[in-house]
Amino acid sequence: MKKKILAGILAGAVVFSMTACSSTSDSSDGSSSDTSQASDGDITIGMVLKTATNAHFQDIAYGATLAAEELGINIKIDNTTTETDVEGQITKCEDLISSGVDALILTANDSSGVGSAVESAHSAGIPFVTADTEIVNDWGDDVSEYMPNFIGEDYQELAYQLSKQVCEALGGEGKVVILRGIDAASSSQQRTAGIEQAIEEYEGIEIVESKSANYDQDTATSTMSDILQAHPDIDAVICCNDMMAMGSVTALKENNIELGGEDGVLVAGLDGNIIALDSIEAGDMYATLYDWSMLQGYYSVMQAYDLIEGKEVPEETLTVGTVITSENVADFIPHGEIVSDWSFGSSIGEVPSEITDFMEYGRSLNE
Repeated sequence: MKKKILAGILAGAVVFSMTACSSTSDSSDGSSSDTSQASDGDITIGMVLKTATNAHFQDIAYGATLAAEELGINIKIDNTTTETDVEGQITKCEDLISSGVDALILTANDSSGVGSAVESAHSAGIPFVTADTEIVNDWGDDVSEYMPNFIGEDYQELAYQLSKQVCEALGGEGKVVILRGIDAASSSQQRTAGIEQAIEEYEGIEIVESKSANYDQDTATSTMSDILQAHPDIDAVICCNDMMAMGSVTALKENNIELGGEDGVLVAGLDGNIIALDSIEAGDMYATLYDWSMLQGYYSVMQAYDLIEGKEVPEETLTVGTVITSENVADFIPHGEIVSDWSFGSSIGEVPSEITDFMEYGRSLNE
């Protein structure tokens, strides 16, 4: 089938601690507007991420570290090995609480399975900030008292934007495979809904298979290989993250199926990871969507600090998304390379000018 390729449109754990010099921040996200007076090495914020092997969370960690260094406070970041380890994540949260952190930030592995960690933070009297994945309040108390704010994105809307790009590139016709993330995670549920919402607008596009690959690259490779046995003539694969998109690329190559161009399979993912950017530049992946996760990490720490200081914060801070294709991928590769080269758990020190410009551009989109 002929496809019209469109230009991109905007639309092992490490625990560390640092104290850094302060600077001034001017943002409209509800975090501290003036951090020039903030230089309190006695304050420590804890953060537990889903994993350190997914560049999306490396990006969040980098943004969080930027904020901590601006504020002159300490930050401890830990992570589970896999995004399905719910009990391990709860344990890491409780360990940070026991260590005496002044606030806790969590990117939850399970939207409804981490309630005990939230309660532990509440019992310790420290602010609990939810980032990346919303947590379902299933323990009956006032959610605003336990979790006053959420920093993330409108997952359904951003997945919809990416999927519209793919559907238009297909010319409104074709067979599509969806690879979902972890079905228990709200991020996967919402992203899947956004993909399906976009496809429903095109009568000529059929979803031939929709399966979970748990946000994992290797799982996506095996899952996609199985799907190709039943559906070797697909036209596109839309994945709920870039790791699964890369796994799909591997499976398609192993089955000698052409990628990209007018006649190849279009593969798209979400997050804007460096692996996806490199793949787009190489002509393998068609598109990704960057959700400005660096800003999510940055805003999470800024708002956690405000909560420690007794200030009000927005109930919800959502970052926008930018669809990335071969037309604009070069604009995002420098940021991706810097974050990829950064050693998870180390200080940043002097901020590269590319990151300063990148953050400034991101803030302008999110105003």
